[in-house]
Amino acid sequence: MAEFEGATSAKPRFTQDEWNVRVDLAAMHRLANVYGYDDIVWNHITARVPGTDHHFLMNHFGLHNTEITASNLIKIDEHGNVLDGPPEVNTAGFVIHRGIHLNIPNAKFVFHSHAPAGLAATAIRDVVHLVQDSSMLYGKIGYHEWEGLSVDTDESLRIAENMGNNKCLIMRNHGFLTVGETAGEAFMNMHYLVRACANMLQVCATGLPLAETKPEMWEKAAQQYAAFVPGKYEWPALLRQIDRIDPSYKY
Repeated sequence: MAEFEGATSAKPRFTQDEWNVRVDLAAMHRLANVYGYDDIVWNHITARVPGTDHHFLMNHFGLHNTEITASNLIKIDEHGNVLDGPPEVNTAGFVIHRGIHLNIPNAKFVFHSHAPAGLAATAIRDVVHLVQDSSMLYGKIGYHEWEGLSVDTDESLRIAENMGNNKCLIMRNHGFLTVGETAGEAFMNMHYLVRACANMLQVCATGLPLAETKPEMWEKAAQQYAAFVPGKYEWPALLRQIDRIDPSYKY
């Protein structure tokens, strides 16, 4: 969680818990831009409002990730009604995130991306694990079939069902979706998912024979990675990074 500094005119509208989530969510948007996970105004990251099961925060549609701050995030309910902020809501963003927030209690942060580095992998049948750090997601990736633009509210529940207990979802022919109990967990799940897909594409492009690995080794490595909670160590470092670049996300 990033510490609040300034923005005294905005902070009184929110509880301290909500403000803390807003600061972390704004930081995720800024870092998504730094790491190449954003897509002008078309991707979205959301967070459940503390103390509620059916209200969540998301970016004001039309803002670039570099313009998003803790105070200009909008708050919406399970029907897409804006409770705080301008009325511009990305319909696809609402549909994609709604079902997960309402049906998966530990998915407090939900990150959707069209990250170019690995996007081509969404058109491949399955992600193939080829490098060590992709093993942290071994057995934790679900798949959701393409249904066209995600503007049908019925798709929301199917997305949640396909995410299930996984940490990541490949939305076929579309993009990536990750979840986490914390901002850091959701962000690092996205980081490793995109990198696993990019590594797979790079390796397959060589046409060279693949090193032989056994499923039990991937399972072993996945169990070893369980000792390192995604985001626990990385998130404070990432916040320091974005603070050096532009701390205005806090306001």
